[in-house]
Parts: sequence; structure tokens; C-alpha cells
Amino acid sequence: MLVTPEDLKTELYPEIVDFITRSDTNEVISQIKAAEDFCKSYLFKYDLKALFGDDNVEPVVAPTIVDNNLKKAVKIIASYWLVRKANPNISVDLFREDYQLMIGTKSEPGWLFDIKEGNVNPNWPYKLDDATTPGIDESVINNGVDWSSNPKRTQRF
Repeated sequence: MLVTPEDLKTELYPEIVDFITRSDTNEVISQIKAAEDFCKSYLFKYDLKALFGDDNVEPVVAPTIVDNNLKKAVKIIASYWLVRKANPNISVDLFREDYQLMIGTKSEPGWLFDIKEGNVNPNWPYKLDDATTPGIDESVINNGVDWSSNPKRTQRF
């Protein structure tokens, strides 16, 4: 995991997180994993194992790329979803503004939306080509532009 429950302390006080989740660490972890999966859906053309690590293998693989903006985005999204669950004495509007800053919309793009559209280049590694898919080169597709044409046809009359 890119973000741990302890990392949320920069966004929410620990007692607030405990109050919202009723001291259930599994709930915090599930919200963090959901936020990471949400970010991955925007960053599909990048090497996600390098950015987020891999929890599905033993031993767990840690992320090889350290990007504080990505970590901040995951923390803000996870915190926003926790606050929406129950907001004890918290300004939801402030969290909504941070959430929009990280995600955005087509009319007001945020950081993740700009990366997805190619307006911002975070200098992360692209996904490598998967040799098990013949005829498709994922590393070329992920460069933002992919083109091809039909073979040249010879006219004979």
C-alpha cells in the first residue's frame, strides 16, 4: 500500500478517524485501498506497480517511485470518503475543495484528470509491453498516441 492508516494523520486527527470508523483499522484500510484503486483508474497508462507497489504477492512489493503528490492525492480521497461516512465536527466543504483539486471534472480539471488527459507529465514510467498479448504493444499505446494503417494495396487493371 502506498498510504498507511498512520499517514492519514496529516489530513485528519487520529481521534476523528477512530470516531468515524469506531476504531476499526480494517475500515480505514478499505477506504485507503478504495482511494488507491480510484487513482489507478486515472493512471492506467503508467506502471502501477512502480507507483503503488503490489499487495497481492508474497512478499509484498513496495512502490519504487516515491511521489508525494500522488501520496497526498490518495490521502485526500481516502479522508474525504471517511468524512462523508460520518463528519463529526469537520468542515465537509473544505474536504470537498481538496477532493476537487485532486480529481476535478472536464470543466475544472484537477491534478489526476490533467495527468490522465496528458496536460501534466509527472515523469513516471509507462507500463511495459506485455509479451503474452501478441500484436499489441502496450508500451506504444501508452505514449498517448497510437496509429496504424492498412497494408499498401497494389492496383492492377
